[in-house]
Amino acid sequence: MPVIHITKTSVEELTIPASGRVDYSDDKLKGFGVRVSPTSISFYACRRVNGRLVRTKIDTFDKITVEKARKRAKEILLDMEKGIDPNQVKKERIEQAETARQEEEKVGKTLQACLDEYLQKGRLKPRTIETYQDLCRLYLADWLQRPAEEITRDMVRIRHLEIASGERGRRKLTKKTPTASKEAAPPVRREAAANNCMRTLRAVLNHAFEDDEGGTLYRNPVNILSSKKRKAWFDIPPRENLVKNSDLPAWYKSIMSLKNTDMRDYLLFLLFTGSRRSETELLTWAMVDFPEDTVTFVNSDTKNGQTHTIPMSDFLRDLLWRRKERLQTELSEARAALTGKMTMKQQQRAHGRVALAESRLNSQYVFPGEGKTGHLTEPRRGVDAVTAATGIYFTCHDLRRTFETTAESLELSAYALKALVNHKRSANDVTGGYIIMSVDRLREPVQRIADAIQDRIKRQYGQVVQMQAAQ
Repeated sequence: MPVIHITKTSVEELTIPASGRVDYSDDKLKGFGVRVSPTSISFYACRRVNGRLVRTKIDTFDKITVEKARKRAKEILLDMEKGIDPNQVKKERIEQAETARQEEEKVGKTLQACLDEYLQKGRLKPRTIETYQDLCRLYLADWLQRPAEEITRDMVRIRHLEIASGERGRRKLTKKTPTASKEAAPPVRREAAANNCMRTLRAVLNHAFEDDEGGTLYRNPVNILSSKKRKAWFDIPPRENLVKNSDLPAWYKSIMSLKNTDMRDYLLFLLFTGSRRSETELLTWAMVDFPEDTVTFVNSDTKNGQTHTIPMSDFLRDLLWRRKERLQTELSEARAALTGKMTMKQQQRAHGRVALAESRLNSQYVFPGEGKTGHLTEPRRGVDAVTAATGIYFTCHDLRRTFETTAESLELSAYALKALVNHKRSANDVTGGYIIMSVDRLREPVQRIADAIQDRIKRQYGQVVQMQAAQ
């Protein structure tokens, strides 16, 4: 390494290399040097720290004088002699500054901003994101524009109780509808909503105030619900609701009277397949194989991430086939309505009807919707209408539970039932790992379940209901 006496003049006279870099050591102060490259000239200090050679940059020639650089080098070399690594000190200062900056950003950040950030982290399914947004919108709407750090333990405790008691719920935060079944919701479901809302809030706040290494000094106010003294979380028993055998005739009659045929067929599909709501909403015609009589839910849409194929019962095949025919009929009738004399408004309505019918016929989804997703997303209107007409309170998942309960009553193989509803096998079930449930193996069980449901709809406690396929 060339040795020079580092001065302003000597540095200015150094030759700039065409490529690479050249280091020059000072003849007076050991460890002080200057590095020359095609783009810059900078001062540095170099010495062994705990047996390891450490080089640290002081500053560039255009930003610091030689005298100040020499003085700074003496200080750095003295620290290095004491075992202090200046590069590590710099790194820690940068990290501390970044942490301080992040903490400053957190101060005043609204709950809405925290929620948006949490939902954008990329590991949540669309349905989960929608659920979290709904919970915050319905129960925490007045907190969303409040700085998140201002949410206190008392606020959490009181709001948790308000949701559970029904003092704060959907009724107060959404438009009134003539058939609002939420008023009939049992208290245990409101308590479940209270727990789910606060668990969502806890996750959002933990994410907002957590540092990059997963640590935080922030005391999440939701933790008050986990206090050993209070134990405020509600004990929610597993849901056991279903459409009882004695209710099936009235339920089916009300379903068949729905004017919205999409909603009618959608709810019937859930009952006769036991499929999950989210998987059914995303079902496309490409997943329906009429020649093979199967329906396939692709892995990207299923809860456990596994592709799931089920055979069609006679009832289900008729329902889906009539849906295809009905969509074509809708378009034919809409086009036929364009003939004859019409006012301007009538023409606009008629053309709008044709456009809608074309859109529905060309939709990839089995249950199309007019929203931005293109498929049906909210079955509440249909569920509410049936509940209002019959007094039978149910959810879409209750139809899945009804399907499974009916299957179990037929004493079907537990492995066949798991395969039909796409439940994951237990990791401890060694025998299950050797049993392969083919689609053909499931045809007889799925038809037996469909026949049993139809029989209970037609004949229950002396009632007789005329069965008919969805028209």
